Amino acid sequence: MAGEDATKSDAGDHEDSIRETLAIIQDQSRQTLELLRTLIGLILPIVGDREGPPLEDLIATLVAQNRDLLTIARRIQADVRAIGDRLPAGVSPEQNGDGEPSGAARS
Repeated sequence: MAGEDATKSDAGDHEDSIRETLAIIQDQSRQTLELLRTLIGLILPIVGDREGPPLEDLIATLVAQNRDLLTIARRIQADVRAIGDRLPAGVSPEQNGDGEPSGAARS
């Protein structure tokens, strides 16, 4: 019983850590977007008319890519959680294949 509670606690802590990391990434993305908007506001009057796609289209592409990265991170989090749910409780890293067998020398 105590082992199961510890495993659930560890899984909850790990999930909280992942959520915290995703929140940090999202916050940093917002800050980056604000800085990018400010930079564009400063550059746009200097650059004026130029060839190529408009800056708004480039920003939209960057925002879409950022959104895709966050979606991928969320999917990875869900996959890791699903794998963790399917592992038997109390599996050591050696049994799980994450670690080397005891006594194995590293080259």
